[in-house]
Amino acid sequence: MGGPAAGILLTLLALPAGASAQACVASQPGSHRLVVRPAAIAFSQPGVADFEAGWIEFSQNVRVRVRPNLPGGSNWTLCLRSDNPDLGGYGKAVGDLEWRLNNDPGWRPLDTVDQAVATGRGNRNVRLRFRVLLSYALDEPGAYGALLAFTAYRQ
Repeated sequence: MGGPAAGILLTLLALPAGASAQACVASQPGSHRLVVRPAAIAFSQPGVADFEAGWIEFSQNVRVRVRPNLPGGSNWTLCLRSDNPDLGGYGKAVGDLEWRLNNDPGWRPLDTVDQAVATGRGNRNVRLRFRVLLSYALDEPGAYGALLAFTAYRQ
């Protein structure tokens, strides 16, 4: 396997989605508009210090704006998942991509089933951070990627 100089590039695309899963299920029909900025996340090239730390963090917040399409707003749950079990075919599990709310100290591994990120009512911006775990021994050089799906369910 290559060392940190061999190169790893991770790019993520974040899109609103319309599927449901057991952890995040709509209890009432309704729709919400989601705007994700930035829509594409590109991690910088990891260096020796990043591999020694075991991870590299995306340098900015990812903002998801939830806007209910109903008068007066509604209660909602924002969910996140990836449709891919790995990060691009190199055998790196999608769980090596971790996320957290901007003000939350705990990191959570990404999964292929919806994970509840936040709840709210009416218009709200939710800010998230992302990082990818790194391993000298396990990570092949290459370009990694994943599609992130955000869904807001009316509650």
